[in-house]
Amino acid sequence: MDDRKSLGIYIHIPFCRSRCIYCDFTSCVGDEMARVKYCDYLKKEICLAAQKYSKDYTVDTLYLGGGTPSLLNKESFCDIAKCVKDNFDCKLKEFSVEVNPCTATREKFEAFQKAGVTRVSIGVQSFDDKLLKMLGRAHDRECAVGVIKLAKEYPFEVSADCMTGLPEQRKEDVEEFAEVAAALHTDHVSVYMLSVEDGTELSRLIEKGMLTPKNDDEVAELYDTACKALKEKGYERYEISNFAKDGKVSLHNLRYWRRQDYLGLGLSAHSLLGNIRTFNPSTFEEYYSSIDEGVLPAKTEDIIDEDGQKEEFVMLALRLKEGIDVDKYNTLFGGDFKEEYKYALTKDARYLHINDKRVAIKDEYLSVMNGIIVDFLK
Repeated sequence: MDDRKSLGIYIHIPFCRSRCIYCDFTSCVGDEMARVKYCDYLKKEICLAAQKYSKDYTVDTLYLGGGTPSLLNKESFCDIAKCVKDNFDCKLKEFSVEVNPCTATREKFEAFQKAGVTRVSIGVQSFDDKLLKMLGRAHDRECAVGVIKLAKEYPFEVSADCMTGLPEQRKEDVEEFAEVAAALHTDHVSVYMLSVEDGTELSRLIEKGMLTPKNDDEVAELYDTACKALKEKGYERYEISNFAKDGKVSLHNLRYWRRQDYLGLGLSAHSLLGNIRTFNPSTFEEYYSSIDEGVLPAKTEDIIDEDGQKEEFVMLALRLKEGIDVDKYNTLFGGDFKEEYKYALTKDARYLHINDKRVAIKDEYLSVMNGIIVDFLK
């Protein structure tokens, strides 16, 4: 009997063709030689990780994110996928890759299909050319539409990112996003609210008065508009920011919200294995140096005690439409969920679906989710 646990693997590709004004992720504009070198080291890390973890886990989701994974040449991409499959026991239910519209070609999609990709997540952000230009995106509406159409020619589930709360954005823009996505038979949409991070070009433009940020109420209104528009087009919200048709949810991302094990590989990638969180270095020098020494680059960030485990379990589960599995909580922690959280369940009863098996935030109150979750963390 195979008693190995299930594992999701996330692989970070830190290269982009250009840097968007809002981005604070670990990414850089590197040339082909830099990308090939990184992939060589990444394969070495995969082998080191397999030596440590493969005996205990079966991999069922694989996700390449970034950065821009679709910027890799097809040989490097296929080599990485093969390296994972050669070194881990993979029974993949889902293999996702993030795609930038301006780096997606038929040749790349052919390589994805050959490597076993089942799902592509396309960084559209908006179908409004003016907003795309303002964000520093290298693609335009026509390019984004063309890439979605191309992806639909393959047996991929297709997801598109939608960004809300942008300077100069109107309600009509997010409504149009839902309309175009549905018309193109996009399977999944992720909706993100713009966050202005210190040190980004966006924050500098705002400080100089060249762009005017939306206030909190305006951001919330645009987000709610996107959610309503997607619902009208037949997308079911299964997580605070994610919508799917025909049950085509992101299995890998569900791992994060269900607090299941995942292994992060590559520059700045994070992992959760058991109750230990680790992170990889965010500089190439430190990342390469560790691998040259034959040592996994991951550093321990946090060993999560039982109180922390409970908080994470509750906080993450309340992001999901399915909510908190009461029996699972009681089994994991040997407690009585409804007794332990009596205060929050009573105070927020009108915002919640509560039965013997589950506790979930009602769909219409997900926009005030943070205020509800705070009561569960007291």
